[in-house]
Amino acid sequence: MRYLVATILFMSCNLSVHAQIYKWIDENGKTQYADQPPLSGQIRNEQRLRINSAPVPVTFSGKADEEDPERLKTLSDEKSEYEKRRQERQQKAIEKKTTLAENKQKCIDAQSRLRLFLESPRLRMPDGEGGLAYVDDNVREQKINEANQVVTTYCK
Repeated sequence: MRYLVATILFMSCNLSVHAQIYKWIDENGKTQYADQPPLSGQIRNEQRLRINSAPVPVTFSGKADEEDPERLKTLSDEKSEYEKRRQERQQKAIEKKTTLAENKQKCIDAQSRLRLFLESPRLRMPDGEGGLAYVDDNVREQKINEANQVVTTYCK
């Protein structure tokens, strides 16, 4: 209940305030600002400044005031640029996740191959004619070195 009362009080205090500000140059050439119009004897150049403390109101049709169509174009351009950047970031994140998953799988495969080469005292490999042949220690060491290189590449 306290939160409801606090919310209602907050929303009632959040009313927009419109003030009229006057700007003029006095007889000494100094620029003066005030919330009341200057006396007529002191004015050389007077301007009324329109200052809104609240943003431009938007109607339910989704259109802002018709006073500034350039601002609407700018906002729509900014929104489209933002959407484009957001989609690019999402695409990069998806690509990064895919690359990390592929590298993880390659790391697991390379570690299992390395374990196979290290734990097998006699290594058999296909001979190219449909059979298996035992390989000598030089080929085994070469395969271990290749597997170590792959492990260091993908297992970071």
